Amino acid sequence: MKQSRLIKFIGTAFLVAGCGTATSPANFSDGGVHLAAEKGKTYHWTFDDTSLGFLPEKFFSVLGSWQVTQDSSAPSSPNVLRQTGKFGGDDFPRILVQDLDFSNFNLRVTCRPEEGSKDQACGVLFRAKDSNNYYIARANALEGNVNFYRVVNSDRQMIYSAQASVATGTWQTLEIVCQGEEIKISWNGSQVISVRDSTFQSGKVGLWTKADSVTAFDELESTELP
Repeated sequence: MKQSRLIKFIGTAFLVAGCGTATSPANFSDGGVHLAAEKGKTYHWTFDDTSLGFLPEKFFSVLGSWQVTQDSSAPSSPNVLRQTGKFGGDDFPRILVQDLDFSNFNLRVTCRPEEGSKDQACGVLFRAKDSNNYYIARANALEGNVNFYRVVNSDRQMIYSAQASVATGTWQTLEIVCQGEEIKISWNGSQVISVRDSTFQSGKVGLWTKADSVTAFDELESTELP
């Protein structure tokens, strides 16, 4: 039976399997300071105030090639945040919005899966304790589904999967509502998942893709519920 071992470096970690394959090195983030989001306030990131080729302020790249680019088709043009790096099937490009914690909230993003032979994923992460512990809601155009996962110490665990129509090259909407243990996920305005899970109670939000997904994001917003 093949054995695996975890090798850690300062700021990065990767898994070396018995066959010699490895996930790409990722930057670790603890999410920064724990500033609680103001109740009733909507935090909105459109990316239009960020210079092209850069990440917005407070966004931390854990893995991937993330940068603001121009896109006249975007819901709030002219700029979007796009992940263009091509990675292996066990890699999860992702970024965190640092220094702000959400507990009970409505989280929403518009996204467009653009390319990918392994995956075409559009995802958000939330209630992140750090870059290795968080929830994910993601839609996949190649699989035609919306899935909900928890990631505990970098171990991704499926909680629920729902079939859904996910189109390549089209702007679509992913939305999550969290109230205590109750988590509801909607795709293009229709609720597709409703579950209860208590693994994470509060934390950071961010964006997520998988493997060779090239995905554009726009209009990321999160409202802490009263």
